[in-house]
Amino acid sequence: MKRAFDRYILKEIASPFAIGLLVYTFTLLINQILLLSKTLIAKGATLGTVFKILLYLLPDLLSFTIPMATLMGVLAGMSRLSSDSEIVAFRTMGICNRRVLKPVLLFSLATWLVSSWLIMFLAPEANYRFSKLHTGVVLSQTISGIKPGIFYQDLPFYSLYFHDQDRGGEWRDVFLCSMKNPEEDTLIFAQKGRFIYKQFQKDNFIVLFNGVVHKFKKKEPAKYSLTFFSQKTEKIDNLVTIRQTRRSTQLVFPELLRKLRADPRDVLLSLEFHKKFALPFACLALGFLGMSLGISTRKGGKTSGFVISLGIIFIYYVMMTAGRNLILKKIITPFWGSWAPTLFLVAIGIWLYRFSVREKEINWEKFFALRWLGLRRPESTRVVSGSSKKSFYLSWNPFKILDRYVLRRMFMIFFLVFSSLLLVFYIINILELIDNVIENKIPFSYVLKYDFYATPEIVTIILPISILTAVLLTFSLMSKNNEVVAVQVSGISLFRLALPAVFFGLFLSLATFVIQENILPEANRQSARMLDVIHKRKSYADIEFARNWVLGRENQIYFYNFYEKRNKRFINFNILYLDRGFQLRRRISARSASWQGENSLRLNNGFVRSFKDNFPSNQRLFKKMRLQISENQDYFSQKIKFSGAMNSRELKEYIRFLQKNRSDPLRFQAQLYNNYAFPFSSLVMVFIAIPFSFLMGNRGALFGIGIAVGISMIYWGVLGISGSIGATGVFSPLLSAFFPLVLFSILSGILFLKIKT
Repeated sequence: MKRAFDRYILKEIASPFAIGLLVYTFTLLINQILLLSKTLIAKGATLGTVFKILLYLLPDLLSFTIPMATLMGVLAGMSRLSSDSEIVAFRTMGICNRRVLKPVLLFSLATWLVSSWLIMFLAPEANYRFSKLHTGVVLSQTISGIKPGIFYQDLPFYSLYFHDQDRGGEWRDVFLCSMKNPEEDTLIFAQKGRFIYKQFQKDNFIVLFNGVVHKFKKKEPAKYSLTFFSQKTEKIDNLVTIRQTRRSTQLVFPELLRKLRADPRDVLLSLEFHKKFALPFACLALGFLGMSLGISTRKGGKTSGFVISLGIIFIYYVMMTAGRNLILKKIITPFWGSWAPTLFLVAIGIWLYRFSVREKEINWEKFFALRWLGLRRPESTRVVSGSSKKSFYLSWNPFKILDRYVLRRMFMIFFLVFSSLLLVFYIINILELIDNVIENKIPFSYVLKYDFYATPEIVTIILPISILTAVLLTFSLMSKNNEVVAVQVSGISLFRLALPAVFFGLFLSLATFVIQENILPEANRQSARMLDVIHKRKSYADIEFARNWVLGRENQIYFYNFYEKRNKRFINFNILYLDRGFQLRRRISARSASWQGENSLRLNNGFVRSFKDNFPSNQRLFKKMRLQISENQDYFSQKIKFSGAMNSRELKEYIRFLQKNRSDPLRFQAQLYNNYAFPFSSLVMVFIAIPFSFLMGNRGALFGIGIAVGISMIYWGVLGISGSIGATGVFSPLLSAFFPLVLFSILSGILFLKIKT
């Protein structure tokens, strides 16, 4: 009897625990899925490598989500037992709260052990391997992203350009500038070339065929040398620069303990030490708190448990983040900063347990108005025989009342899911950035500012997930309560019943487009600036002006060391004039150059050298020289823009600029078509949710949440992969942008055919 009782309680806890673990982990992975698909697949990494990196991410994520899911599982399970009066039935059978506590503590103990193993051993090692593999893949596969007609400057001591590329990947008309010897000027021209790379190997090479090397000493420009070759190999320093020392979060427990003994005053090591015990222990604290709170909950069931658990989790992680901030400022010790949030949960749990022992109940319906979720039949559906006016209204226009009824339930579920996911995203951002805030000694207010400016992007991400979940739960709950059958009996088809959901999805799609075009670009700029401050790195605007290799309109190459935008002056300015056979026919070099008009330059202290059949024909030195060029000032000062900080109109203008200047616009075209396609995600999620909700029948809310998470994971995966393929040019950017929408629309149409409307 006792074992059967324990199994029953554990079964009630396990179902919402599994759903909570899936929801929280997937929410944490949403950004990673999109980020990894763009940075890895677009750079030539295989799907196997991407999945391997995601696998390395999971242990660290699970160490955070297991305590969260433990609270949700226990709280939702106990709330369901309490709302269905089963707790009262247990008491009448002589089963007290202490007996209920036993299976709850056993379950919490199991999650504590798993979480401890993850955070002490598996997560640090996986975190280090993720960092190593991710950095290696990004840096090593970057070479595959080089496009013809684009100057590539990420190779150590080299600038690379090639005019064309054949199907085998071999370059045509290659230009390579070597900066290995700062005292020499070395330019290499070749007919063909290729890059030979072996991942994590010390030596990498660029092999060139049929070319010539132009070289002279910068102090003696008159002494010029030419070297012709049929094959030449340039050794490239290793692209992969992995940190040899692990961060404190990447130390397994024995190694952390050894370093802490060697340096007991290291705050970061002490903080990580206490974190490895305090965070897993939160499973026990949250489990005990969830049981005490769930038993005291009178109404709401598993849905109220889901909502309440998110509020408690938010408070816990805010306290944990505040504690780490106080530790950094040396206001409190690492022990109290790490353990205070957990001890607070234990204290609240004990107080609520004593509250539940006295058989008192908490009516959460007053706080969350859960009767709007369908727990109470609304007044508009009751027919009062004494009111002829109301009866006339019902008989005259019944569909509008039905639409309002469906929309009201759908909106309340949507609001709860949307606000919950938004809350989780805020927690994620804080947890991801807190280590950088501590290490770089940045005020915590910058994290809050980043969350504020990141809100529009977060909203566009979670709107499709929220409407998908809302539609699934609304119609599945209506099916469970036999309301769908009542609607069909009254002669209303399921298509008509689902019409409010379609309009709701269309409204959210339009809202997404408005946010994307009017709010998101500036918000992305500001959030990027906040990240630059938090990470203590050079701002993106500074990086944009480092583009010192420019291809001219008339087959010439401009390159210079620096451009002073304020003074409109170039430092170490050079122009290479090429003929149609990609051979050097003239070169102008100057110590400095300044604008004298829109298309006129004044050159100082330099030389002009002409070539014929790759041999120098004459040379002329000058102190001052005036030069007319076909390019104007804007041609050199144009920024390489961040696609996320442009709306569709700005993207189209920038694409025209790139095409005019013979630069590759493919990545920006992919972003433009994505701007057109992505807002329809909410509408497509409605289309896919409607048949799923009717096919689920009366399987309940948690099953609907699980289905929603599963569909969302597949959709975001397809969306990320398809967008990355479009950016690489494997398929048309237009086709790649709309492929997920078309695929899921066809799937929803197939499912619709299986429904008896």
